[in-house]
Amino acid sequence: MKKICVAVFILTALFAARAQVLFSDGFDYPNGCIETDGLWYCYSPAVPYQDALVTNNLLVLRAGNEDAVAAPTNGIVNPDAPSVVYGSFTINVSKLPSETGGYFCEFMDPTNNNVAHIFIDTKNTVVPGTYRLGIANFATSINTTGATNFPMDLATNITYQVVFSWDETGNALGAWLWVNPSSANDQFVFGGDTTNNNYLSTMPVSTVGFSQYGGVQYIGNVKIGLNFSDVMTNLPELPVIGVEPQPATNYLGDNYTLYTAASGIDVTYQWLSNGVPLTDNGVTVVGSQSNVLNLTNLQATAGYSVAATTMAGSVTSAVAQVTVITTPTKPIFTSQPSDETNETSQAVTLTVSSVGTGPIGYEWFFEPVGSSTYGTASGSTAASTYSFTAAPGYAGSYYIVATNSAGSTTGAVFTVTIIPPPLVSISTLHQYLTNEDGYSIVANGQLFEVEGIVTQIGDILYGPAHDAGYTIFFIQDGTGGVTVFAESGWQAVPPVGTLVQVIAPIESYYGQIEIDPYLDGGTFTNLSANNPLPAPQPLNMALMATNPFGAYGTNIQCSLVSITNVYLSTSSSTYTAPAKNFPTNGTVTLYAWPSNAYYPGEITNFTVYVYTYTNAINLQNTNYFGQPIPGHCYEITGIIGLYSPTEAELYPTRYADFVSSPPAPFSTSVVMSNGVPTLAWPAVTGQTYSVYSATNVLGPWARAAFGLGYYPSIGAFTDTNVAAAKFYLLSSP
Repeated sequence: MKKICVAVFILTALFAARAQVLFSDGFDYPNGCIETDGLWYCYSPAVPYQDALVTNNLLVLRAGNEDAVAAPTNGIVNPDAPSVVYGSFTINVSKLPSETGGYFCEFMDPTNNNVAHIFIDTKNTVVPGTYRLGIANFATSINTTGATNFPMDLATNITYQVVFSWDETGNALGAWLWVNPSSANDQFVFGGDTTNNNYLSTMPVSTVGFSQYGGVQYIGNVKIGLNFSDVMTNLPELPVIGVEPQPATNYLGDNYTLYTAASGIDVTYQWLSNGVPLTDNGVTVVGSQSNVLNLTNLQATAGYSVAATTMAGSVTSAVAQVTVITTPTKPIFTSQPSDETNETSQAVTLTVSSVGTGPIGYEWFFEPVGSSTYGTASGSTAASTYSFTAAPGYAGSYYIVATNSAGSTTGAVFTVTIIPPPLVSISTLHQYLTNEDGYSIVANGQLFEVEGIVTQIGDILYGPAHDAGYTIFFIQDGTGGVTVFAESGWQAVPPVGTLVQVIAPIESYYGQIEIDPYLDGGTFTNLSANNPLPAPQPLNMALMATNPFGAYGTNIQCSLVSITNVYLSTSSSTYTAPAKNFPTNGTVTLYAWPSNAYYPGEITNFTVYVYTYTNAINLQNTNYFGQPIPGHCYEITGIIGLYSPTEAELYPTRYADFVSSPPAPFSTSVVMSNGVPTLAWPAVTGQTYSVYSATNVLGPWARAAFGLGYYPSIGAFTDTNVAAAKFYLLSSP
């Protein structure tokens, strides 16, 4: 291992402690349970199984054994104890653990709080059949942020020395790890983030412990001390090659990688071809002095070996014969993808392998479901793998063509089936709402499919004059409304009345439900245009203002609503009639009051928020610009949203949503067909109407329909509730 000078200035104080060995044990006990030797004890579980064993002076950590054992380190428990403690041991792995790591060694205090966790795993190794060691301050998994693997692949059945330290209060806070070092300045890794670590100033090390883990590990010669030199027991000796280079048969122009791994202090490598040292040229030979040799564009058969060298001397591996077939050979597939089924949003990687004269290029072909024509698969390259995120558009039949200088070979056809996400009503999404004052992906990132009609005119949130990076629009079905977060910006907003299909995960954003088709696997598709909008619901302004996250507010959010007979104020605390016009590009915050005078207990803080940014696509928002802001409205229609879990807002999307003058007088007619009455009247665009019915001309009157005549104009109502003779009253709003 090469010496480096990284963070030497940090380590200076680390190594200045007075030399003192605090603990040393070579496991010089009879073979059997170590828990009965009088020194080591079981700290987990509470009732020992007595399955922590010593065999031939080595502590055996074996999958299936459950006892974790510890031994005192000579009483480093007092407040005057040094801040830095070092430990070391030897490790020899005879059976590899699982890919993801768990820790098997740690320092502990008298109450079994533990730090400086050392991991073993096979994650991210380069050499096949090897493992790595890692370090963390407190994390219990190598996958935790801050846990770090030492960048060295270690071979099975080879003994290595491990040195680690715990700095409690010094200049290099946290845990450090060396593997096979000759000095403290050799390469090391640090155990991660030191913030929010409860034990950094309160962890008096008194114990070292080992716990059973996957695979089989043999631990020997444990030492604890106050200085690096106290625990460094490794002596220079001839390296042992644990991974021999492997022979292979290749074709002219192919690539091949040779691997090795050896023990030894500061071991270095030199690869040889037919006994002659290789030199990197950056193209056909890379890694001639590392444990991984990459050969590109092979031209001739050769015997490859590697010399591993330490201060004690050099050892050369066996020769691996790499045979090169020079006869031109078309690609021959050694493996191909087979039929597979994937859920929407699942990561998919299709892989093919072939041999033959190199280099070999690949082309992926795809025939979508319902098509009869193959074409090049979208996003594919000339590589032997093709990756995508499963979506309906990737379902269909595939095949691959491999090509080299000798010709082409066509692979077998296989199919990829994509399971669509569940089609649900929009109200189903509302059950996943959280009232946190922030953002989170909910329902574990599951994809849902919904269909709804766009209920807004043009662009609500942001246009090109403000922020073209993203916007939102609202859709609604017969059960509720939802926000669609359009990260591609204002250009993504479909016209009002468009029926869209959205496939996406859902988010809770400050108490408002959103569906985001721009997250992985998401899509939205325009299905049809010019659909009638759902009638706006009458808004209970007081209930929404006081409890927007209650059952009522949760169900009605993101839907079209109307409020009637309100006064608009520019202040939420004192009624102040607006005395200005809507701007060309900007926002206006208004407050809806039930009257133009304050009364005790009156709800005065219901927000009406208006965006007047230019919509460069269709200019439908321009009817706001320069128009007077009304002081009183017979009706305001818009989409109800949440700015936070405690604050609701109404979003009108056109100037006609503010109905400030009463409708012109009108008359209505009633036509009977098979005993079912239909009312008709000359509706005015921008005006909404309600129908009331009664069995007596003097009432009482019950509302039969609300919000008729919203865009597009309807001007008709059919009463399907056939009953006794009725009287009808039509009013606006």
